[in-house]
Amino acid sequence: MQGKIKFKRFMNQAKGKNLSFLLLCHHNADPDALGSAIAFSRYLESLGLKYRIGVAQSVSSYAKRLLQFAEVEKDPEVKEDVVVIFDTSSPEQLEPVEIPKDRVIIVIDHHIEKKKPIKAKVRVVDSSRTSTAEIVWELLKYLNFYDLTSAKAILAGIVTDTANFRFANSKTFKTVSEILSIFNIQMGEIFNLVAPVSDENIDQAKRMAILKACQRMEVKKVKRYVIAISKVSAYESLACKTFLQLGADVAIVGSDKEGVRISARAREYLVKRGLHLGKLMEKVGPIIDGSGGGHSGAAGANGKRNFDKAIKFLVREIEKFLKSLG
Repeated sequence: MQGKIKFKRFMNQAKGKNLSFLLLCHHNADPDALGSAIAFSRYLESLGLKYRIGVAQSVSSYAKRLLQFAEVEKDPEVKEDVVVIFDTSSPEQLEPVEIPKDRVIIVIDHHIEKKKPIKAKVRVVDSSRTSTAEIVWELLKYLNFYDLTSAKAILAGIVTDTANFRFANSKTFKTVSEILSIFNIQMGEIFNLVAPVSDENIDQAKRMAILKACQRMEVKKVKRYVIAISKVSAYESLACKTFLQLGADVAIVGSDKEGVRISARAREYLVKRGLHLGKLMEKVGPIIDGSGGGHSGAAGANGKRNFDKAIKFLVREIEKFLKSLG
């Protein structure tokens, strides 16, 4: 894993200099980002170093149960010496948090590195990993730090970022096996830990968003494949998942309310054939004056303008891919 030695050397220096840390997660922080930050915070606590955990804008419903393990601040003002950024490949995903130029930045991530990545003193990035939490586990293991709460937070990140192990690989299962061989953790507890937290009003808003997405849905048939496209004001990723459940092979759902947000999902057999939505979303980023990225089968983009142009680009590229299949 690149950067591991450099990371350990820096942490040894940080302890001697008594540096303070801000552990920062992206918009709508998911269990992978937040779980990674929580796990690492336990290591900092063991060293007696000061830290805060911060998220840009909000915490996702799937990550809210992790808040029992740590205090988390929304849109924190950066006062610390070191900013550790988890599961984030572009600075736009951290808005409105502003990081002063004189801060030391460390990036820990599992996404494919972009042409213009976040500038950092230390980068620990491994795109062969299915979650950032796995990388954090490797780092903590390398630092000889083992902690039950950290292990639970890491497992939560792995479970959600692999979609309950559907996108897991051999490295994923090796990590899970190592954790379970050390700690007496029941996986049922982890699945309960990442169950979404919501209230009746939010549930109603989700239902309305899905129904509106279905009402506005446009269907394109390419050979034997179906692309579902729609527009909502919120819950784009949930609408995408629903479209796949209804029979679509690829789903694209966006919103141009208060900026541009686009989410896309694809079935596993198309991912295996070479479709990579994350790479397509990276190309969408400049179109919408923002950033994009993600996994092969699930990706998103956030920006400021050109919603229709971005949707047309995505549909055109996906159609081109589907037509190329035998």
